[in-house]
Amino acid sequence: MRRSVFLRLDLRWMRFSLKFHAVVFAITAVIAGLVSTSLDLHEVWMIALATVVVPEVFHFTEPFIWRYRTLHRTTYYVTNQRVVSVPRRRARSARLAEIDNLSYVEEKDGSGYIRLDRRIMPDGYGNGTVAELIHVPDVHEVVDLLSGLTGRTPVAH
Repeated sequence: MRRSVFLRLDLRWMRFSLKFHAVVFAITAVIAGLVSTSLDLHEVWMIALATVVVPEVFHFTEPFIWRYRTLHRTTYYVTNQRVVSVPRRRARSARLAEIDNLSYVEEKDGSGYIRLDRRIMPDGYGNGTVAELIHVPDVHEVVDLLSGLTGRTPVAH
């Protein structure tokens, strides 16, 4: 089974995030240009790099780094009350009543992934709830189970 950390839905988030980060960088460049009259240009860019660029790059890459580090060790459980994801020792869960979206993508081999909410940003370390089930071997079986438990109609992408 393929183990990519990127999903089709991630492309929307990446496009938005890259545009957002470009605007943040442009604003930082303008501020650095205004401040550069009183400081050395090298000092201004080092301050901008340390305070804006590095945190923004981490914010953009963190969900994918988290997926890469935990994906092969993640186990999903579906009970009659919640969906639980255990990526290591720290379990995350979503109550079935809180699932506001049930969409899925099925690959040619029957595997796929399931989204449980409408968040565009990928599910990374900072999220305390389960937003997606990645690399599900039989996606139809799990979607049918969740549809029956939640009463939601699944939407294929």
